[in-house]
Amino acid sequence: MNRPEDDGRYRMVYAAGRREITSDDPVVLLAELIPGYAELPEAYRRRARIAHADRSLERIQGRVLSAFDSSGCDSDELQTLLNSPSNRRVPSRWSAPVPLVLIDVHFPADDRQRPQPAGGGRIIWLDTRDDDAYLRSLAVAGEIFLIIRDTADASR
Repeated sequence: MNRPEDDGRYRMVYAAGRREITSDDPVVLLAELIPGYAELPEAYRRRARIAHADRSLERIQGRVLSAFDSSGCDSDELQTLLNSPSNRRVPSRWSAPVPLVLIDVHFPADDRQRPQPAGGGRIIWLDTRDDDAYLRSLAVAGEIFLIIRDTADASR
């Protein structure tokens, strides 16, 4: 098992802390989460990230819900948090005390047309636009633990 000081710009801990990997290439890390990812042509990798986000969304939202106090949520907010992603009605403003997890591609790219946090509410976006952004968003959502060094030592 690689240590934090071992080679690699990225260090990812996943599977409830039972697995970890370091690499300079985020594709290597995503291949641990998405079987076959490294072998996919670049043109298909975004589709694989989106499919992974779609499969993971309900589990991630459930974990976020269990980590926050939902007693301040009204019935509509709880319904949004508890419904499966395919049955969700997402409001244009989110002010619940529990963060709402959403996938970027299911909403317009224009921030003004996307759901917005309001009154202390928080939205966690799973950002599928590229490998690095997706890893970072999985870390924000609590799916993985991620450390990114500013530079990797190329002499190793």
